This record gives sequence, C-alpha cells and structure tokens, in this order.
Amino acid sequence: MGIVATGGVGMVTPDEIKSYVMLNHQIGDRNEQFDFGEPMGGFGIEYDVHKHLRLFVEHLSSPTQCDDFPGVNHAGVKVLAPLTKDLTVYSGISVNESSFDSNDDFYGPLASIGVEYGDSIKLFAEHLSSVHDFKTGRTSAGIKVFFK
Repeated sequence: MGIVATGGVGMVTPDEIKSYVMLNHQIGDRNEQFDFGEPMGGFGIEYDVHKHLRLFVEHLSSPTQCDDFPGVNHAGVKVLAPLTKDLTVYSGISVNESSFDSNDDFYGPLASIGVEYGDSIKLFAEHLSSVHDFKTGRTSAGIKVFFK
C-alpha cells in the first residue's frame, strides 16, 4: 500500500518534489542498530531546496519480514556535494521516534553519509546510524526508482 501511495504522491506533486521506492542490501555483517531481514526496502519523498540542500522523509522496512511494522521512519536534511551531473556525495541528519518504530536500537538523532548516481533511477550506498554510535550502524547499497 505504501508503494502505491508513494507513486500517487509522485504523480500529483510538482516536479521538484520527488517520491521514490527503494531496495537495498547490507554490506558486510557489522550492524547492531537494526533488526530487520535482508534485503530492506522503503519509500520516501525528497525536495532539493538548493543544489546543496535536500529535505526528506523516509520509511524503511524488510519486505521479507512480516513482523517489522512500523519499520523505521525518519525525516531530516541532507547536505549535498554534487561531483558531476549524476554523481552526488551527501551527509545528513534526521530524527525518528524509537518508541514508535520497531526493530531498531537508535538513541537520539540519526546520521547518514552516502553517495548516489543517476537521475530517475539511482544507485546508492549509504551508512545510517544513531549519531551516538556511528560505527555500529547499517551500511547498504541499493537502487531507488523515482516517480518524477
């Protein structure tokens, strides 16, 4: 249902507001902050306020796991460093509510660092974790498909 809703949002919002679905898999085995089956999926909405600043809201969960409702939900800002037309490096900070979300061990805000390549279909790699323990977060690689 979330994928259909995300596609619908993408169809009715202005072109600057982009919605997406994604699928990614953890790189390596060091991950103490997530308790989800692999691969993980998600959907989100992002808006580039400036070429160096993005606002986003995102949901993450495992399509192979039936008991992970409501997954991880977070919203925040990413600072972008475009290297070429299609290649961007970023870092971000976001907030979530761990008492509401399931299967995570976050404390406080979340931090992310990553790289993405593409336009309407993006390949990406990202490390996401609590700002209090960045090294035990989840490093993953995957694909995002945009509806705009």
